[in-house]
Amino acid sequence: MPRRLLSLLAVAAIAIAACSSTPAAPVLSDPKLILTNTTSSLQNLKSLHFNVAVTGSINTGGLTGASSDASPAAGSSSANLDLSGTTISGDLDVTNSAAQVAVSVPALLAFSANLVEVGGVAYIKTSLSGAQYSKLDTAALTSALPIPSLGLGGSPDPAQASAMISAVQAELAKLPAPTKLADETVNGQDCYHVQEKVSSSDVPQASGLLGDSSGTLTVDLWSQKSDLRPSRLVIVIDAASQGNLTLTIDLTKYDAAVTIAAPPADQVSDKPFSIPGLTP
Repeated sequence: MPRRLLSLLAVAAIAIAACSSTPAAPVLSDPKLILTNTTSSLQNLKSLHFNVAVTGSINTGGLTGASSDASPAAGSSSANLDLSGTTISGDLDVTNSAAQVAVSVPALLAFSANLVEVGGVAYIKTSLSGAQYSKLDTAALTSALPIPSLGLGGSPDPAQASAMISAVQAELAKLPAPTKLADETVNGQDCYHVQEKVSSSDVPQASGLLGDSSGTLTVDLWSQKSDLRPSRLVIVIDAASQGNLTLTIDLTKYDAAVTIAAPPADQVSDKPFSIPGLTP
């Protein structure tokens, strides 16, 4: 009798565990569905950590209006600026509308910058401006720019976020069909791997970025199988004579607790930060 009772208890325990466990997410094979669900997964984003690494070079002549195929004058340096080693990292706290970002561009006179945004005010310092932060009213800046509000200047508006996600999904639907590649493990997460390739002819609005009709943009996306949130993005821009860049973006620590505070008062200058032509 005791043995039979133990057996019944074991079966009951297994049944209870099976019923109470979280059902596994369905396996996806359609790359379009993976892209759509990945976009939707950011609907209730609270926070994340990001790291961006840049490799490649751009033709600075194209930036200044000079002919991109012009040969540099004798004794002058090449018009190509190697941006390899450029990094951008930081944290985004959507719930509290705050962010902190660190930028390093070794190729531009070892340029670096730090930005902290709290309560609609951005505190910025760069290697060119000195050790103290300057203030920038981000609400005033975004209202002066011809871009829609992203809901990051105050409490995020769910309706606004939903409309933005729908707009992104509509644009994705216009692109050529993506390709699903082999699943991989990225940042410790089991991920789907989807690749999208577009050219200047596919997206005429990107002609300024991709140069002539031979320019291409390749985006590789790794989405976590557990919740479809993006774990890594690799963006490869081949703009022919204008340059070639690769951006590797790692997204981690989703919805983790993060503390972002304004710099101490003695580290903030009274002189406001300004961008000619943009800030009021």
